[in-house]
Amino acid sequence: MRELLEIVDLHTYFHTGEGLVKANYGVNLSIRAGETVGIMGETGCGKTVLALSVLRLQQPGKIERGRILFEGRDITALRESEMERLRGTEIAFVPQDPASGLNPAFTVGEQLLEMIRVREGRRGLRDELLRILGRDGNGLREVVEMLRAVGIQSPEETVRRYPHQLSGGMRQRALIGMALLGRPKLLIADEPTTALDPATRARIVELLRAIKGRTTIMLISHDPEVVAAICDRVAVMYAGKIVEVSSAQRVLKEPLHPYTRGLLSSVPRGRKERLPCIRGEAPDLIRFPTGCSFHPRCDTARAVCREEEPPEVGSGDTLVRCHLYAIT
Repeated sequence: MRELLEIVDLHTYFHTGEGLVKANYGVNLSIRAGETVGIMGETGCGKTVLALSVLRLQQPGKIERGRILFEGRDITALRESEMERLRGTEIAFVPQDPASGLNPAFTVGEQLLEMIRVREGRRGLRDELLRILGRDGNGLREVVEMLRAVGIQSPEETVRRYPHQLSGGMRQRALIGMALLGRPKLLIADEPTTALDPATRARIVELLRAIKGRTTIMLISHDPEVVAAICDRVAVMYAGKIVEVSSAQRVLKEPLHPYTRGLLSSVPRGRKERLPCIRGEAPDLIRFPTGCSFHPRCDTARAVCREEEPPEVGSGDTLVRCHLYAIT
């Protein structure tokens, strides 16, 4: 399969009063067309900034260095008007908070119809009048069918409702439906199952599994069960870098990096006993430790880990950034 997305040495920084926050600090990742790749890691490791950087929506952060190749074209060099044509139709984004992705002043149907108009490049006066009058019959039928496809009951009624009249799960499914209406080549979903009840979470997982393969997906999630159910490969982030990449099965069952092992062992799995945890705290993204960023929390750290940044080791689909596997 060809590479749809290639991220090469990406550095996305935020200039703050306290100093330079290096949210993405040399990220390398590729995603093939039709593949589903999960991005895992602790809160604050740079997962969402990575997703927003792909969309060039990382403001007030700035992409300081690196390339983001989408179908071979470096989108870091595109004008904003060119990015506007990519967003929604080529690359779609489902935010973590479904309430933030829908405008409370418009009905669900109006907002999904707008996605169809963007997809078809329909922005003239006639189309604006149709939006105001609600007479876009063909588009409305497509919206109703999409809401039905994403599992919303009574979609004919739902199109007339406002976002606050929907449950969190319904809003999340409506957002996924909106993203799919754009017929994107890449769908980025940021924690789409967070804060949902178990039944709704299961429905969202089934929905993502249903579209898997037809649409390339970048899935940001802290939930190993969701990642295992959906993803082909997994990339693990720590302190702004990807420290391990491999097949989902290998990462979740035979993790290589000490951080990945600690991260997975600290996830609740229905057990009652006290869970192990990674000692210490995530590093300050302004003042990185020398050497490997994980060494202050790592039980297997050696002298070289405190002195030198580890290289990427491995080949093919399996890479790990750790001195334990470096050739000596």
